[in-house]
Amino acid sequence: MAYSNRRIYQLLLFFLVAAGFLVLRLFYLQIIHGPQLALEGLSIRVQELPVEVARGEILDCNRLPLTSTSQQYNVIVFPGQIEHKTGQALHKLDTIIDLPPVQLDMALRRLSTSQYPFRLAKDIGYDAARKINEMQIPGVVAVAEKVRYGHGVLASHVVGYINAADNKGVSGIEGMYDELLHGSQPEYVAALVDAGQQLIPGLGYKRMKLTAGNRETNIILTIDKHIQQKVEEVMDHTMVKGAVVVMRPYTGEVLAMASRPAFDANNLSHYLDQSSAPLLNRAISAYQPGSVFKLVVAAAALENKTVRMDDSFFDQGFIDVNNVRFQGWDYEQGPKGRLTLTEAMAHSSNPVFIEIALKLGADKLITMAQKLGYGSRTKLDFWGESKGNLPESDQLYPGDLANLAIGQGFCEATPVQLAQMTATIVNDGIKVEPYIVSMFASPDGAIVKKFQPSSAVRVMSRQTAERLRTMMAAVTQYGTGQAAYVEGAGSAGKTGSAETGRISSTGKGINHAWFAGFTPLDRPQYVIVIFVEEGMSGSNVAAPIFREIAAAVLKQ
Repeated sequence: MAYSNRRIYQLLLFFLVAAGFLVLRLFYLQIIHGPQLALEGLSIRVQELPVEVARGEILDCNRLPLTSTSQQYNVIVFPGQIEHKTGQALHKLDTIIDLPPVQLDMALRRLSTSQYPFRLAKDIGYDAARKINEMQIPGVVAVAEKVRYGHGVLASHVVGYINAADNKGVSGIEGMYDELLHGSQPEYVAALVDAGQQLIPGLGYKRMKLTAGNRETNIILTIDKHIQQKVEEVMDHTMVKGAVVVMRPYTGEVLAMASRPAFDANNLSHYLDQSSAPLLNRAISAYQPGSVFKLVVAAAALENKTVRMDDSFFDQGFIDVNNVRFQGWDYEQGPKGRLTLTEAMAHSSNPVFIEIALKLGADKLITMAQKLGYGSRTKLDFWGESKGNLPESDQLYPGDLANLAIGQGFCEATPVQLAQMTATIVNDGIKVEPYIVSMFASPDGAIVKKFQPSSAVRVMSRQTAERLRTMMAAVTQYGTGQAAYVEGAGSAGKTGSAETGRISSTGKGINHAWFAGFTPLDRPQYVIVIFVEEGMSGSNVAAPIFREIAAAVLKQ
């Protein structure tokens, strides 16, 4: 009897173990591996064509999309559903979308040689798509597809672009955060068919998406789409080549960043051989800053007590340094005479700031420039961002130092670096790093990671920053930057016209034009840097652009 009970227990244990393994196997097949198996099983009864890339969206600070901002209607043909391969179904479409003969011939060849679905026509318009679907032609369907980069060029250098062949980011945010943006859940249009490859009644064509695999992440930027639009609208009618940066001075948030010429990421091949380099992001490229660098000279001189605000200087129209004469930008107008430091900044006196730099010395000037961000990349981390150029102090002879004092020679900086410097002056001498990525979010909107402004570093005293702002206000009130003054709100800044060493066809020197400033005058909210490549004059070209953009931004 005991032996019989033991056999029963053993048999029961065996069945329990077997049942456990069976439950585990079912759990694996249906829960763990179920979606993939379902897809594989379905693929035998599905003819599908991908219609949207598996990629996260790039959004502005208000979660407005900067990618996939529009859609177009495309005609898809499923060869397996075409009743007669003579092309009768395709010819029916001629009355609606007027297929070119070459395109029609190619489609007919594909009908007879392939069973794979293909796009017959793109961007046909809503009305045409509706009429095609109402005709219910077997094997033909018009579907809406998102366009990754829409029909415009808004923030094209910030967003960047992907290689459509492998869905891989190449530049801008697309490239920097490709691993996060890149998902494995493509959406496609499928024809659900039976074993005879005929469309299953009642099911027809469906949009489908794989539920297994890696989910893409959305990238939310500090960019404000409305401000970005205003900036680019102004740029389109004021400059051919250049850049604009708009930034919050207290946090470092980049609200707008644009470069001209821009590009349409849907037609990249059109731009590859253009001499104007449309793919170059000029906002992070380095150029000689011209007289904007005089802010650095003034900051270093005040911090080191080399000069005082009530000191008097004499501008005779030029200054001689080691037998080399450096003329004022307005030399033909004659000497300016006695000037205070504020007046010298307002009138952008080359002789006065060269005199100050020589008295200050290269070491102290270079040190202040480094503190303000010259010679170092920002933490934006954009691919291709230049660190600019700042010479070593022991390599500067008096003539080199004189050139540096007016932002010429070996000195180069990016528009973003000048925005950071201007923000430091607005922020009472405290430097914050510019940043452009605000957070990562899941497709359903849940925050995955949030970014905060970087730790602030004081690089000059509050008093020095206040004095610099006073000088910058003088520039727009009675100096070289009067064209940048914003009525009502007020503004302040510094003009710059940087010589390139090249001569135009008319024999005039070619200059880059700058204006770096802030608005409103009281409690500034925006730092705006304008760079116009070969714009000739900061006063006549860059300053008016600043005023127009500042006025538009303040209206937001």
